[in-house]
Amino acid sequence: MSSATRRAYFDRNAAAHTRETAIVYVDLASREPRPTTTYTIAKDDRERLQRQFGSIGGIHQPLGPHEAWRVRLADGASHATAIMYQSGKLVIAGHAPAFDQAVAIAEAVGKAVAAKRPSPAPSTAAPVQAPSENEPHIGTDEAGKGDFFGPLVTAGVYVDERTAQLLRALGVRDSKLVSDRELRGLARNIRDVVEDDKRAVIIVAPKRYNELYKQMRSEGKNLNTLLAWAHTRAIEDLIGHGLTPKFILSDQFGDKRYIENRLMVDTRLSGVPVIQMHRAEADVGVAAASILARDAFLGWLEQAGKRLGLTVPKGASPKVIQTGKLLVGRMGADGLKDYAKVSFKTMNQIVPGSGPVA
Repeated sequence: MSSATRRAYFDRNAAAHTRETAIVYVDLASREPRPTTTYTIAKDDRERLQRQFGSIGGIHQPLGPHEAWRVRLADGASHATAIMYQSGKLVIAGHAPAFDQAVAIAEAVGKAVAAKRPSPAPSTAAPVQAPSENEPHIGTDEAGKGDFFGPLVTAGVYVDERTAQLLRALGVRDSKLVSDRELRGLARNIRDVVEDDKRAVIIVAPKRYNELYKQMRSEGKNLNTLLAWAHTRAIEDLIGHGLTPKFILSDQFGDKRYIENRLMVDTRLSGVPVIQMHRAEADVGVAAASILARDAFLGWLEQAGKRLGLTVPKGASPKVIQTGKLLVGRMGADGLKDYAKVSFKTMNQIVPGSGPVA
């Protein structure tokens, strides 16, 4: 399958005649994520800045609450959005190289605002309570983040009252509570119940994962940033179909502000709360997303195993190390990047003393 920034692969099961989830394989080379950046713009400079964005092809978009103007820039496959608030705050979010163009213009007239560090929550804080799963919402979850072999997969599912009841009737629950065999069947059932435009699966193949992880580490970031980016991609795909969730729910994995900042550039999501909580898989939307993500992860391992002529193991067991050594002997450590997350400590056990290859 040839490389493309976004390409949908429809895995069709002719025997079961079921609709399969559109799986998006991500090529990160032409659209690198950038952290949301904020500037303070003097009142006399705001209109001039708006004209400058327009002069490089910026397209004005509908305004959200308290916004003075909003411009969207494009450069190849990358996009960036610049939002000028009535308070004088300019927020830029998106991907390079479009993001870098916007920042270059903003830095010529504005003053960057230092990011605020969140205050630690008091130990007596009450646990987060999710709204009812019958409310229209998007649940997201991931698979593969702790597995040496295979991709990082995120999935999102839009659920309303009717869908929630159907999914519960099917026995949908956290993917960690079901066997792989049962999970594959549940995934097919979910695809029968949830329409194509109300579910999304994002696959970041190992090679791209390694590239992006290396880049983020060089910028002082960690796996949580990569997870937030992948979760946001699934959410953005669903919102692109015109869905209007009342909230977005995921498991607790990092600073939710990254997701909120990414979503803020879309007026359709202004004000939609992002809720992160432990054991979010108790929500049927998150549970359905966890099953679709795990199903796509297992499918990827199966296809990789066919190409390699062996069974690609899950997790980080002794079998994983044995298989890793076999593949290194066959294709070299560099070739392992196409099949494994080589930033894992497991890599040192496969090639002692080598350190992560990514």
